[in-house]
Amino acid sequence: MLKLQKAERKGHLLLNFSPWVLATACTLLLVLLSIFAVSNYQREKQLVVEALAQKGLTLMRFINSSVRESIRDNLRSGQDWQQWEEHIQTAMEQAVEQPGVEFVLLIDATGAVLTGAGKNLPTSRTREENLTFIGALNPNDTGRFVTRIIKDSHGDERKFQIASWYLPPSMGSGKHASPGRSMRRGQMMHRFNAHPQFSMAQKEMERLLEVKPLYIVQLDFEQFNSPLQRQFLQIVILMVVILLVGIGGALSFATLKGLKGSQLRLGKMRAFNDILVSSLPIGLIATDGSGAIQVYNGSARGLLGFDEQNIIGLMPEKCLPKQLAKMFSGNEMDEQTERQVEIHLNLHPEKGMALQLASMIVLDDSDDFAGEVLLIRDLTTVKRLEKELQRNERLAAIGKMAAGVAHELRNPLSSIKGLALLLKSKFHAPDNEAETADILVKEVERLNRSIGELLDYAKPAKLKRETSSIQDIIEKTILLVRVDAESYGITIRVETDNNLPQILVDKDKINQVFLNLFLNAIQAMEQGGELLVRVKSDGQAIKIAVRDNGVGIESENMARVFDPYYTTKNDGTGLGLSMSSKIIEEHGGVIELSSVAGEYTEVRVLLPLA
Repeated sequence: MLKLQKAERKGHLLLNFSPWVLATACTLLLVLLSIFAVSNYQREKQLVVEALAQKGLTLMRFINSSVRESIRDNLRSGQDWQQWEEHIQTAMEQAVEQPGVEFVLLIDATGAVLTGAGKNLPTSRTREENLTFIGALNPNDTGRFVTRIIKDSHGDERKFQIASWYLPPSMGSGKHASPGRSMRRGQMMHRFNAHPQFSMAQKEMERLLEVKPLYIVQLDFEQFNSPLQRQFLQIVILMVVILLVGIGGALSFATLKGLKGSQLRLGKMRAFNDILVSSLPIGLIATDGSGAIQVYNGSARGLLGFDEQNIIGLMPEKCLPKQLAKMFSGNEMDEQTERQVEIHLNLHPEKGMALQLASMIVLDDSDDFAGEVLLIRDLTTVKRLEKELQRNERLAAIGKMAAGVAHELRNPLSSIKGLALLLKSKFHAPDNEAETADILVKEVERLNRSIGELLDYAKPAKLKRETSSIQDIIEKTILLVRVDAESYGITIRVETDNNLPQILVDKDKINQVFLNLFLNAIQAMEQGGELLVRVKSDGQAIKIAVRDNGVGIESENMARVFDPYYTTKNDGTGLGLSMSSKIIEEHGGVIELSSVAGEYTEVRVLLPLA
């Protein structure tokens, strides 16, 4: 895996180079190959020219040697003297028989043709271009030669010519000969002086030297030009191949760059989709075409509490609660592509959730099954708010009715109390009539107190807020109930955070709330137990939990515990928790209750700091 990642990084590093780098490299390679090709072609051509020049010079030396030997044989044999033209004509004809030799021509300094052999020979004078060609020869430099390549009308190199001075065999005075030649000439003269025609030959050679003859040898260059052209063509083909490879590489590089750009855009799109899905406030679970779960976002994890590694890749029925799993149809499509339902899910004993489930089938371009999506929306808070709203509306209606009834009852009760006091004054204790009148007065006073509590509950409270310490309020309240707790054998334990912040509350009313909660807890533990009070702060609010291990509350009664006048106690009024909830709500807080019958009851109060 590590090697693969390194290879991918190297590939990405290669793709990060600019296309101009590849273009520059290909251009440099083509330039170097062009220079090499031209240099190699010139070198090969120079070698061919040098080889042809050596061949032309060899032919000239062959003709000279043949003429010299022919003259010597003529003189040595004592036969009739043959003209010099006959000797050189024979040698030239033998020379042009060599392959690649087109003609050998002997001309004088003016361009007049002295003799020649081969094809396409000029008749009397050589062409003007040949005179220009041989014009570079210096008559005093007999060892020098010049060469040229003749092109046709299409510019192709067809013929090769070489020109050099002709030095005939010397037969007489040595005014034109070098010291070495003079020695050889002396030996020749000594040998052939007695020949009757020697003087004639000597005069003929002297005359030939006066006209300063020179050779022009023309060779076939095309036989050497074809390999050069093939070599040059091969180099051109190689350059074209390299150019095509470079173009292909550039196109491949551009394709790879485009592919990388597409991959980057796809990666960014996937990352964006992942961020979008993970940040959705609604739980999302999605399956693929095989029905296995592939997407499980953070909201779904927060609702269900399952780890992602225990969900991804599994079938819904193997890892999800049954109520959620049955929302997936697997890869079997039915007519109903969208379904919506509300359920109540209890994943934890203390916390139930109201969930809204919506599932839909995803189809691909061919209308085949591609997967399913399940959206999970937490309605717990909404349902709780709906219940609270309904409860508040009901309580408001009850409060209005109770206020009206209490107002109407107070006047008759005042009259009844007055008459009872009047009757009591007519009787003398300890008569039964006096006791009856006294009981009547007490009952009327009790009814007045109940009506007063009802009016207090119905009317809005006027809070006297002041900065207070919640710890001091709780300790003060505990002092009020400690005697009752000890009488029942109940232990009170308080756990508080250090450095709790001050809060702005009505101390008397908050004290009333905790007094109600502590008394309810004590009354639920008639056989003794522990009353635990936990106080914490999260920087935004103060959280107080009051927990007892008493008789608890039956599940069917949980929905009505905060309703006014609802109580399971024989001597209770049913307004304690209702008044406590009203006071906490007027402070902008929240009060919650959880309980398991026979185990515990816990009331949680949240008071905001601001």
